[in-house]
Amino acid sequence: MKINNYKNQSIITNPKKFENKYQDLPKTPIELLKVVQSLVIHGDQGKLYGISFNKQQSDEELLRTIPQMLKRIFEINSNPLTIPRNPKQRLVGMCRDYSLLLVSLLRYRGFEARMRAGFANYFESELTYEDHWLVEYYDTLTKRWIRIDAQIDDIQKNYFQINFDTHDVGKTDGFLTGSEAWIRCRQGHAHPDDFGYNKNWKGWHSVKGNLLHDFNNMIGLELLPWDLWTELSSKKYNQLTRAEKNLLDEMAEILSSGNIKIEDLNLLIEKLPEDYLKSIFSQLKILGISEIKELGNPLELEKKFKFTKSINKSIKNSLCHNKSSIYLKGGRQNNLKDVEVTIPKNQITVITGVSGSGKSSLAFDTIYEEGKRRYFENLSNGAKLSEQLQKPEFDLLQGLTPTIAIEQKKGSQNPRSTVGTLTSIWDYLRMLFVSIGKSYCPYCKIPLEKKNNTKNYCPHCQTIFSKINTSTFNANSHTGACHDCNGLGFTYQVNPQLIVKDPTISILDGATYYFGKLRGKKPNGNWMVGELYAIAKDKNIDLDIPWNELPRDFIDAILYGTDDKIYEFSFESKGRESKIRRPASGAINHIQRLFRESSSENNTLHQYMNKIPCNTCGGELLCIEARFTTIKGYRFPELTKMTIEQLWNWLCELPNQLQKNELSLVNDILTELKIRVSYLLKVGLSYISTDRTSPTLSGGELQRVRLSSQLGSELVGLTYILDEPSIGLHPRDHNLIIKMIEELRDKGNTVIVVEHDKDTILSADYIIDVGPSAGTKGGFIIAEGTTQEIIKNPNSITGKYLSTYNKTGSQNKTIPSKWLSLKGCHANNLKNIDVEIPLNCMCSITGVSGSGKSSLVFHSLLPALEEKLKQKSIPDKNYTEFTGFDAIDDFILMDQTPIGKSSRSTPATYINIFDEIRSLFAETPQAKQKLLDESYFSFNSKKGQCPNCQGLGKTKIILQYMADQWVTCSECQGKRYQKEILSIQYKGKTIADILDMEVAEAKTFFSDCSDIYRKLSLLDEVGLGYLKLGQNTLGLSGGESQRIKLAKELGTKTKKRMLYILDEPTTGLHFKDIENLLITFRKLVNEQHSLLIIEHNTEVIRASDWIIDIGPDSGINGGEIVASGTPDEIKINPNSITGHFI
Repeated sequence: MKINNYKNQSIITNPKKFENKYQDLPKTPIELLKVVQSLVIHGDQGKLYGISFNKQQSDEELLRTIPQMLKRIFEINSNPLTIPRNPKQRLVGMCRDYSLLLVSLLRYRGFEARMRAGFANYFESELTYEDHWLVEYYDTLTKRWIRIDAQIDDIQKNYFQINFDTHDVGKTDGFLTGSEAWIRCRQGHAHPDDFGYNKNWKGWHSVKGNLLHDFNNMIGLELLPWDLWTELSSKKYNQLTRAEKNLLDEMAEILSSGNIKIEDLNLLIEKLPEDYLKSIFSQLKILGISEIKELGNPLELEKKFKFTKSINKSIKNSLCHNKSSIYLKGGRQNNLKDVEVTIPKNQITVITGVSGSGKSSLAFDTIYEEGKRRYFENLSNGAKLSEQLQKPEFDLLQGLTPTIAIEQKKGSQNPRSTVGTLTSIWDYLRMLFVSIGKSYCPYCKIPLEKKNNTKNYCPHCQTIFSKINTSTFNANSHTGACHDCNGLGFTYQVNPQLIVKDPTISILDGATYYFGKLRGKKPNGNWMVGELYAIAKDKNIDLDIPWNELPRDFIDAILYGTDDKIYEFSFESKGRESKIRRPASGAINHIQRLFRESSSENNTLHQYMNKIPCNTCGGELLCIEARFTTIKGYRFPELTKMTIEQLWNWLCELPNQLQKNELSLVNDILTELKIRVSYLLKVGLSYISTDRTSPTLSGGELQRVRLSSQLGSELVGLTYILDEPSIGLHPRDHNLIIKMIEELRDKGNTVIVVEHDKDTILSADYIIDVGPSAGTKGGFIIAEGTTQEIIKNPNSITGKYLSTYNKTGSQNKTIPSKWLSLKGCHANNLKNIDVEIPLNCMCSITGVSGSGKSSLVFHSLLPALEEKLKQKSIPDKNYTEFTGFDAIDDFILMDQTPIGKSSRSTPATYINIFDEIRSLFAETPQAKQKLLDESYFSFNSKKGQCPNCQGLGKTKIILQYMADQWVTCSECQGKRYQKEILSIQYKGKTIADILDMEVAEAKTFFSDCSDIYRKLSLLDEVGLGYLKLGQNTLGLSGGESQRIKLAKELGTKTKKRMLYILDEPTTGLHFKDIENLLITFRKLVNEQHSLLIIEHNTEVIRASDWIIDIGPDSGINGGEIVASGTPDEIKINPNSITGHFI
């Protein structure tokens, strides 16, 4: 290739189909700069403009080309480029994006312009010089190249206290090109570690990287900062040959010249390594730049294995006073009453007791938290952190080894977290593919051949591909992720059909969900409605006619916008009317813009959108090299979609298909893979695949995945603390989890299990029964010993249930008379089944894990209910017919998803009693005297909250390689409020005292406040009397979250005929608590409501009026109704596995 001048657009800066949008641009560089700064906002500088960005917005930094950037800019706001956008509607980018767009605009206006990659020292940075890119344009009047810092506007200039002219950056203003930085470091005038992006990405690779990027910019290949596609780019400095260093020195000398000559650059191009440009153009071909596709994923620097090394060090350094047991004396954490307990080492100890009795306070808040605190003391620089972590309250804790907690709370909601990543199965699969995988050309379908140590090539079409490594198969790395979807496998796309509610009625009467019902409302109620009326007036449309009779061009205009055609419309806000004159944006563009700006995981805009598999990778997440590499005919994505059982069979068969030399290469890898896959089989997860994401796993499934990964880690001498590992398991499979726990013990670990399951309790070596009741009435060790000792102990509530356990069930059954009929259910593994669900009674959906219970309830019944009762459009139905719904008025799902979306959600705020409590404090004489209204008693208001922790009661410590840690606020000592607010008392208690009260105590305290008392009583009834009013709801277990939802719903006093759908509501409940919950369920049935419960607990199943048993097994071996009837009928049905256990 050769370059001629810098007026011509490059393959990256060419606007292509968007060039017509450039026609009205201003003509001077400074005016063009203002346009750019109104279109782009820096991803790290949102706080300067009062906004923050979500992941979707941050990913806009990955757009490589001007057409990609312009496409997104117009999706956000369809106005002409010359109309300034507010900060929320700007493209999120970085210095490179400002510069690239300005270069494109300058070239369009006939200026010679180019981008310069380098470093600046005028930002707040960890380094002396931070990675930064500028623009140069040639000024024909002064006959010189002028540098513009396109990113720095007036707001940033003021914030960073920049006192030079950023429109004409001089040699002494603090910017060095990559070439100038290279020369300084080579001559010893600067240290390479002074240059980089941050302390993790600095040094020679950063200096050399920006030298090459600066060169690439000069020859019209303006790539992303992390596009290190050539061998010269990726080589470490100490690996460079003398010839390569000489070439880079010559490159730096040419580029640092005040008068860069194009002929010198062209000569330098001829001296480049043979594969340099070929690698870049091959990658551009692979990425489909000519087809304008979105690309990339930012470089992620991973720090692996440090945590494990620190644990092993902690084990070695652990000094135990008692080698045979863990001894706790004077335990007073939360509600513990000065307890003294001995836990035998290398044995299984079950801690049990009624809900809220103090089990978690003992196991997690005392033993685990102290183990974690001591672990931090063993880290370098960890002493200071361990001092900040609040020490649990106890007098003595001896014999404790490093602790690992495996809880059943919902884990990461990140779709990039999968079973494969959690268990390290994918790590070993990647190594397997790198060792023996065969790569093919995606265009010619023939095997690739080796070109050099880092590149392969196709002998037919000569395209160069990167040689595969483990990152190639990692969708979370910039090298392995599909360039279109950034490794997610899907995109969200607005579906116009989902906007339409009823096409047979007019838009005024509510034909669309988006505009709603407009008849009788102001035509200027908001600007979206103003748009609609303006377009209708222009096209002379009668809005009274049905939607399906409206002209196509009108529908297109209100859905997709009007391009450049300008309309004038008005809208009213806060009593003031405003007029707007601009093109109409359209409903679809508006939805896309709002969706882009939203950070909510449960975005209501999803109702208008389809989740579309990525067009490029087809939902396989990976780059093209990974997708076209096989092992004996199987590709990496195909293996990740296999169930665990199928993957196990493939791993067992693979050695028979390998040559001896191949087998010797991967024997160790196969061994590690089989160990990890076998443990997933052992915990009853044969039906899931390794590409199942964390958000789709139940709390019980996620805990078993984590448990299996611990078994595969081979760590010994630890104290494992498990939280109800039997959750989500059918009674048939309890023995699987028990064997796993025994295996952990037999490896030389101490296992402490918080559990209510009878089988797990009976299998324990030692049992500790905490009680006798919940909250302030609990916290005592009422019994401890072996199983037989607990059963014989008259003080043990658990012992009584174990000894009197029977299978009688409830005798007061309701006979069903009305039914929901759902036919042709085929979601996931369901075999096109028809199901009859009884109403006005309590019905349990049962079956082994993975049999299809959730598929039936959540993916078939729930969409059917939403369609018929909520009038929601369901584009892809998993059923064929639904009848009988007229016998209910409404339904509510109470699943195990967290009820709070932020750390400020509490039980008091969730059940709507905190407003009334704040009003009580505001009515006190003290508060009135100080003019403190109820807003001062909200920890979410700056008026009364502690300024140090913003009302959270705790502050966060950010750790580099581990999860952040929260510590008690040093200013308010966890009380959340300012001292003045804490001086106000109601009935002798401060607002902080109230938030620290347990539900049962607060119920008594507020007995004279009828509404508060009623709602608290309902919480107590569903077994949540031990919760504190102010505790964070994000920390509640799935079962607790579900029961608090139930209590809130019961407090609404509805007269509707409701269908309540619950998902394992007994999670976390003791035998005694389940009895109380069943009483609440029976009350609902007696009030003519219906209950549909997914459940494994045999007591609830026996107490049901009707049972629908799904099976006979999991995965492809499930999905059928094996039995349906009353508990007595199910007991004697030979096809029902559940029947054997009730």
